Amino acid sequence: MTMSPSICLAILLLALVSQSPASASIPGTSNNGFAVAAPSVPTATQFLQAHNDARRDVGVAPLTWNSTLEQDAQRYADRLSIGCKLEPLDIELIYLQNTYNGSGYQDGAAVTASWVNGRRWYDYRANACVPGHDCGAYKLMVCSTVQELGCARRTCRSSPDTVAVCSYFPDCDYNDRPY
Repeated sequence: MTMSPSICLAILLLALVSQSPASASIPGTSNNGFAVAAPSVPTATQFLQAHNDARRDVGVAPLTWNSTLEQDAQRYADRLSIGCKLEPLDIELIYLQNTYNGSGYQDGAAVTASWVNGRRWYDYRANACVPGHDCGAYKLMVCSTVQELGCARRTCRSSPDTVAVCSYFPDCDYNDRPY
């Protein structure tokens, strides 16, 4: 028995518009309705590993993951995802934070890589960023007094773009050299 071309076309169209399991929403995460493929490495592991790689490169002890810091970062990232802008919010900041806003889906490793990129603008001797460039996120990542980390990333509500926040403890004195 053969199928008519119109039935074959209808089946093909249904297959194309159906959401595949690989691109389905990840249960338990807030991606604001956008389909996101499950990361092969958990997001927390991506953030922690990338931070510790940067710290190892400059001889600083590794960080440990802190779920309280993660919850703080989550709270802030949730609010940032509403407007999808890195703007001051009316939330009291408890911990030092790095924030990120990028185009499309960005995982924890990509977010952290953007902060590590600030290393090229950091002048260790002057303990300052090269004029006209930002390196503050990098300095916070590798600050030797920081021991714990918690991060969260969210897909923006109005687009498939990404916002992310990492919270750090204890504080780092920005005026001191980070390592």
